Amino acid sequence: MIPSIRKHSFCLIALLLCLSLSSCTFFHKEAKEQDKFDAFMNDLFIEEVIADSLSLNYSLAKPEDYGITDIQATLGEFSIDQMKEELSITENHLSSLSQYNYDKLTAEQQLTYDIVEEYLKTDLSLGEYTYYHEILGPTTGIQAQLPILLAEYAFYDKKDIEEYLNLLPCVYDYFEDISQFEREKSARGLFMNDDVASRIIDQCKAFIADPENNFLIEYFNDKIDAYDDLNKKEKNDYKLSNAKAVMNYVIPAYQLLIGTLSELKGTGTNAAGLYYYPKGKDYYERLTRYKTGSGKSMEEIIYMLESAIDNGIIQMTALNLKDQRLMEKYAEFSSFPLTDPKAILSDLKKDIRKDFPSTVNVKCEIKYVPDSLSDYLSPAMYLIPPIDNYENNHIYINGADEGTLSTIYTTVAHEGYPGHMYQCVYFRSKNPAPIRNVLDFSGYDEGWATYVELYSYQYADIDKNLADLLAANNVVILCMYARTDIGIHYQGWTKDTAIDYIKNFIDSTETASRIYSTLLEEPAIYLPYAVGYLEIVELKNRAEAILGSDFVPKEFHQFLLDIGPAQFDIIEGRMDQWVAEKSGQSNVSKDR
Repeated sequence: MIPSIRKHSFCLIALLLCLSLSSCTFFHKEAKEQDKFDAFMNDLFIEEVIADSLSLNYSLAKPEDYGITDIQATLGEFSIDQMKEELSITENHLSSLSQYNYDKLTAEQQLTYDIVEEYLKTDLSLGEYTYYHEILGPTTGIQAQLPILLAEYAFYDKKDIEEYLNLLPCVYDYFEDISQFEREKSARGLFMNDDVASRIIDQCKAFIADPENNFLIEYFNDKIDAYDDLNKKEKNDYKLSNAKAVMNYVIPAYQLLIGTLSELKGTGTNAAGLYYYPKGKDYYERLTRYKTGSGKSMEEIIYMLESAIDNGIIQMTALNLKDQRLMEKYAEFSSFPLTDPKAILSDLKKDIRKDFPSTVNVKCEIKYVPDSLSDYLSPAMYLIPPIDNYENNHIYINGADEGTLSTIYTTVAHEGYPGHMYQCVYFRSKNPAPIRNVLDFSGYDEGWATYVELYSYQYADIDKNLADLLAANNVVILCMYARTDIGIHYQGWTKDTAIDYIKNFIDSTETASRIYSTLLEEPAIYLPYAVGYLEIVELKNRAEAILGSDFVPKEFHQFLLDIGPAQFDIIEGRMDQWVAEKSGQSNVSKDR
């Protein structure tokens, strides 16, 4: 360009100079708007991570690099007043967001804008249902998750150890808040049913059954022993301080919760689903949107689930007709060839290269859930690493026995490669806006992990027809769980109705009753997995239908990974653009 300009007359050069200066002014205005938007998003991120010490420690290894220096140990506040204040802040954020000129933002910023805007609106939609919120639950409740979160609190330097020790007294204060909240729920007839309360009480009792040898004492001692930059006296002092804090604050906090729930047992007014509370059906509908990230109506979700169940059964029938020995193979199947989680991770990391983008090299430590928590936690979990330290990862397996490990292959795929760990590390390696890393998109996260878990059957080195049968069966069962959940909480299915429906798939009244109890305890618990999975399959099928022979699974997977956690209607809009560009269509529209 410069050489060609030099060949033109002075008048043309002057004109080009004017246009250039005009463009510079225009781009300067755009850049200024983009810088302001980035600053706003960064403020939202900081506000989010400093809300409590666990969020901060799990989000950032070096908060000082983000200008966060004045750190106060806290688990936050849990009260109706706090919830109302947060809703007011959300309204202010939405108002502030609307002030930015969308058209002056980069494509990546526009994506962030759309995601954050819809996220805030969804948050507000739950605002009138504050007393329907439940922070306790046998599987995903704070009392179940907190011990692992505290145990894995990262010690990057000595100040982190001291901040952790200052955090432990906050557990009692936080559980006091929860106890008060549960009393307020009880006064409004919204307290949990007795069976759920009893399960949580039993769980708390199991965790504190042997106070002096509590998991948080033993685990802390091991971490301190492994910490090199401490002398013997410092290690002993820290161990003593931790033991005192666990005995004086954590154990009493769980005792307080046991006492509160025991006191409130019998005050629940509803032993059935959310449907039977005054606003329960409406709340469940909004909860579903939040949990799944799907923009579909409840009726559309029901149809999607039922269609998936029907298609799964048809696929299983076809497989049985194709392979006369298939049910015999199924009956004989008891273990995958690989049973060691570390070996499985290594194997999957190599096997996924054909259909998934290159992996980022990271470390992953496999750990096992302590016995005191094993009866209540999920089969496995991946702990999301800090944005600035995603190279170090941890996966917990619930059970080190031969029976558990024999079928752990696909679970490791769900948590590791190409599941949660792979997706999380891949996205963080792309250096997205920090706010994108801390928003909760269970539908995308669990949908992806479920999708690749089912995908992993083809890597498991077992009979192909058997692998397809196992995957199809898992889809049917997962969708059945989700469909029953909706039936209980949105449509008012009674226990007998729910059990009768479950028994269409599982020929055991005892098992069906146990499934019903699980779904009753924690509404929408399976929806992120089932609905998120089906949303991804729907996107894939749509892309494949348009692109035909040009569809490449690896490219589709990269598109999903590059977009990152988001609501599915937003992902669908971007995918339409992506498909249009790949298919050579020029009439690409960008909807907001």
